Amino acid sequence: MDQDGLFISILLFLLAAVVIVPLGKRVGIGPILSYLAAGVLLGPGGVAIVSEPTEVLHFAEFGVVLMLFIMGLQLSPSKLWELRSAILGLGSAQVLVSWLLITLLAMQFDVALAPAVVIGAALSLSSTAFSVQLMTERRLLATPVGRDAFGVLLMQDLAVIPMLLLTTYLAPDMADESKQAVPWFLTLVALAGFVVVGRYVLPKVLFLVAESGVREVVTALSLLLVMGSASLMAWLGLSAGMGAFLAGVMLANSSYRHQLETDIEPFKGLLLGLFFMAVGMTMDLSLIFKQPLLLLGVLVSMLVIKALILTIVGKLHKHSWRAAITLGIVLAEGGEFAFVLLSQAQLSGLMPAELSQALVLVIGLSMVLTPFLLKLLRTEKRKSEDANRPADAIKPPSDCEVVIAGFGRMGQITGRILASSEIPFVALDKDAEHVDVVRQFGGEVYYGDAKRLDMLLSAGLNKARVLLIAVDSVEDSLQIVGQVKAHFPQVNIIARARDRNHAYRLIALGVTNVFRETLGSALNASEQVLQALGMPQLQAIERVKIFAAHDKAQVDASVQHRDDLKALIRISNQGRSELASLMQHDQDNKGL
Repeated sequence: MDQDGLFISILLFLLAAVVIVPLGKRVGIGPILSYLAAGVLLGPGGVAIVSEPTEVLHFAEFGVVLMLFIMGLQLSPSKLWELRSAILGLGSAQVLVSWLLITLLAMQFDVALAPAVVIGAALSLSSTAFSVQLMTERRLLATPVGRDAFGVLLMQDLAVIPMLLLTTYLAPDMADESKQAVPWFLTLVALAGFVVVGRYVLPKVLFLVAESGVREVVTALSLLLVMGSASLMAWLGLSAGMGAFLAGVMLANSSYRHQLETDIEPFKGLLLGLFFMAVGMTMDLSLIFKQPLLLLGVLVSMLVIKALILTIVGKLHKHSWRAAITLGIVLAEGGEFAFVLLSQAQLSGLMPAELSQALVLVIGLSMVLTPFLLKLLRTEKRKSEDANRPADAIKPPSDCEVVIAGFGRMGQITGRILASSEIPFVALDKDAEHVDVVRQFGGEVYYGDAKRLDMLLSAGLNKARVLLIAVDSVEDSLQIVGQVKAHFPQVNIIARARDRNHAYRLIALGVTNVFRETLGSALNASEQVLQALGMPQLQAIERVKIFAAHDKAQVDASVQHRDDLKALIRISNQGRSELASLMQHDQDNKGL
């Protein structure tokens, strides 16, 4: 690729990321799927701007190396020791059993033993980059399931080493002596030296570089550490990613850990995005139309076998069924190292190109399906809970004065103030899991949907004086207002608004007491900022009061124009001038 071509390719990659990822987020698709879609669009199966996606993939794999280094920084050796059960138990069982079953299944389709073994090895692996990113997005990484999943991924990374050696052994005629691993005793010596240098030498080098005060040199050292450790492991015939991970572990207890993580993070994010784009580029979508049943069969078989094995071993590891199934789904997809194994098998003549490309497409499709399967599991969990759990029977106090719809952050604070003031109230929330958590901390809340008229009646709203609407959903809050206005017109409604547009809609329905959820804290913070700048406390309080009153007037004036952008802009500009005038008047009156 010439310089101009490289420059244009980089521009296209950045453009695809900037355009497609935000669009994907708008329609509810995560960044990973958006990157895959961008790769399909740019690759041979799309507009064919990139004709050699494998070259991009080899370069982008450095993003996985950087990710493993950062993961190592977050795991000290003691924490790694805590994962030994997941690594040696769950990980070994998953790799070995999946490898065996997929190999036997491949042989049932008249695949010879040698390529079937490579296929079993390749499809038994999961994607470290994909799984970690997915668990991070779903906030699973810090949970017991996330920790066990990470342990399995580490075991898979270790298993890549013998898998690569076995693939080379199965095709000895293609083995290149110049690329063979160094002797085993030299490998042990190099690993020991790696640990010693990482433990005793690197911290001192980091100290000397940090003392120079030149930030870009520290960043250069960070990249040097990652590339150097990865290159050393590759020279030993081991996994480059594992080398970066071990380097991170060696520095996990270093005082420079956070600075290293900050320096590497931007490179990691960009290169991981490029990695998933490259995966998308390697997907030959035309095979879907040529061999749809075969691809579907291989895809379903891989997902079912891996998910089933992981669910079983997860259950044996004392996870609940729900957690074990989550573990199985998160790690059911194919992995990036499978591309390496399949490529090596194809180049060595073990596997025809058509079969290798089909398996690459299966792995890519598995990455596309996994987030949807996980989302389906979580949706079914919520539906099952909602369907099987009836609303709580409510016995409201005879003198109940307040009903709270939505017992989250705002609702709980109001509830605590009411309880401490001995004012009786009834709180409703439709999130069963949240209700159970609040009750563990002594909170008084009932499970039920405040949109339902019967729940409002059961909560005693017909006798209450005030309804506080503090639900998260904008549409839910508007439906509740509609119910109350129609059936309980005497009740005073106080509603939480998520933003200015939500406030417009509530006011248009006749709600006069609307509070934007961040406005109060922002006003308090502004008051503290003014005082920190030397303004007297009374004057700072007065300034904030002027702003709050002006802002409320602005909202009231904007309600009737809420769907007219030009009118809203005009009112905003006028309001800015009016506010400046009010503040100047206040300043003149104080003689400042």
